[in-house]
Amino acid sequence: MLSISIVTYNNSIESLNKCLSSFINSSLIDIVCIYENSEVPCLQQEEVVKKHTKVIYCSDKRNLGYGFGHNQAFRLCHEKVHSKYHLVMNLDVEVSIETINTLVSYMETSPNTLHCMPKVLNSNLSIQHACKRLPSPLNLITRRFFPSFFNRISIQKQYELRSYDYSYVLNCPYLSGCFMLLRSRTFEQVGMFDTRFFMYPEDIDLTRRLHQIGKTECYPFVSIIHHHEQASYSSWRMTWVHVRSMIKYFNKWGWVLDSERRRSNTRIEETISLNSPKN
Repeated sequence: MLSISIVTYNNSIESLNKCLSSFINSSLIDIVCIYENSEVPCLQQEEVVKKHTKVIYCSDKRNLGYGFGHNQAFRLCHEKVHSKYHLVMNLDVEVSIETINTLVSYMETSPNTLHCMPKVLNSNLSIQHACKRLPSPLNLITRRFFPSFFNRISIQKQYELRSYDYSYVLNCPYLSGCFMLLRSRTFEQVGMFDTRFFMYPEDIDLTRRLHQIGKTECYPFVSIIHHHEQASYSSWRMTWVHVRSMIKYFNKWGWVLDSERRRSNTRIEETISLNSPKN
């Protein structure tokens, strides 16, 4: 019923073991593909994979981006098993079997839901604001280059939908790519990840395309822990990768004249307002 792809890049064996051990015994899982994006395959990772009959390991000995890696992993999974659902997840995520089972059960009863994400928690169990509006160039420029200032202004709260209290299912135009439960057939139909984005906006782009044809929802009654590391904030090389990818994103969807962004963001704010407790 479920295939899973995890893209790694010179990650530790400990992190791989920790991630796999949190969910691998779920009876819903058909296959898991660990796709190594590093130019040098990790022999230790291959040894870890051999311990699990449901897990396969692959490396093309090249790094063509996060989305490319997940697309390849999805294809490898579906060469072996045509699972109804596919989970794209980060290695730095801890997810319980109960959470996976609950999310799949929800999607079984909600046929218009094409993409589902649970509530995302930080390592300290505080809420990670993984539901967002579609970003404007201003959102991403201030968030990336002036983070301390951005955190203090209302545009940050609006962008991260901080008025959403995670007490109800929310159909949201942008969900974090750390954990994306997808319908396999729909994932294929929309063309999977757009590989022109090496890293960072591929989740915005995919959620947005799915949101055009169905529901992309946060199901907040179960949760995962995301040990988030913002590489682009500590590396100038990754900063440049981020900037280049965002330029490509706005070239695709529009810098200023993006009527769909305006409609989607207005609609999500109205939904949250209607569901907010009235004084």
